[in-house]
Amino acid sequence: MQKYIICNADEGEPGTFKDRVLINQMPGLMLEGMITAGYAIGANKGFIYLRAEYRFLKKKIEDTIQHFYDIGLLGENILGKSFDFDISVVMGAGAYVCGEETALIESMEGKRGGPRTKVYFPVERGYLDKPTLVNNVETLCVAARIMEFGSEIFSKKGTEDSQGTKLLSISGDCKKPGIYEIEWGMTIGEMLDLCGADDVNYIQFNGFAGTIRTKDDLQHIISGVEMGNKYNPYIRGGGSVMIFNSKRDIFDILTNFSNFFIAESCGLCTPCRAGNYLIGKRLERIKNGEATYEEIEEIKTWGKVLRDTSRCGLGKTSTNFIVEAIDKFPELFKQRGLEEKKFDLSAALNDYYDYVKNN
Repeated sequence: MQKYIICNADEGEPGTFKDRVLINQMPGLMLEGMITAGYAIGANKGFIYLRAEYRFLKKKIEDTIQHFYDIGLLGENILGKSFDFDISVVMGAGAYVCGEETALIESMEGKRGGPRTKVYFPVERGYLDKPTLVNNVETLCVAARIMEFGSEIFSKKGTEDSQGTKLLSISGDCKKPGIYEIEWGMTIGEMLDLCGADDVNYIQFNGFAGTIRTKDDLQHIISGVEMGNKYNPYIRGGGSVMIFNSKRDIFDILTNFSNFFIAESCGLCTPCRAGNYLIGKRLERIKNGEATYEEIEEIKTWGKVLRDTSRCGLGKTSTNFIVEAIDKFPELFKQRGLEEKKFDLSAALNDYYDYVKNN
């Protein structure tokens, strides 16, 4: 049966740039991971789905692919193992939603980039309705390193529950932003010491749709799994770390996040399309000190509606930032809240209809 390997190089999550560095400095490691994966599952064709903004890396990737053909690591009868494998590059078109694996596959098939209903997962029916394995650049590079050095060396790093290492893209208000390879089990405080962040007020982990930590959470452990308790708190590290100091206006940050989700929603489902717009309008009122305490608390209910009814992960996680911010900075929101003056939902909907007409 025909099977496919896809390397997801559509690194569109804000604050994440680790895959770009891997592609730029070690493209061969990514190819080795794809070849290894292809051999493991019996696939003979691989694709690298490269985000449009990374077009400048396309020639380097294609030159490396050609080098692999020249030395016999791609093509027919690789290393005399009766194993054939080919790799080609497919360019994305700049849509954030195509970072989701099924939306990526739709885009590769020449369709509108939008998530599929999860009747079948890609490993069952993926690209061209065939079994398809989709992994990102870092995962495939790690697989190649494990094959090179052995699993024992890898498993000795990290913790019992999260073995190995993780790349973090650290940016924002710190002295040494950049790519950091850490062992799982490092605390947030230790990470901040490494990058020279000494006035921390707000940390956004795992992109705009991720989770918030503050200066009160320095003992939290960066882990690859969701676990822990109040005495041994964990945070799942997805790769992006944005640090903001006390001089930053948190409402400016949240407004930026909100505008991003409004712009990047694919528009297929109403909860995400309209819900994010309405939450953006509500956030604007909070920022201007025009919202009541009750309206601020209602955002949590709206967030639950989006999580429960949105079609894909974008909508389901698009309100994480505002819901967590209300919990993490209650005094800040309380300062902006009013006792009266209810939110006019009808007026906001009319504004939304005008927005749709003009966009």
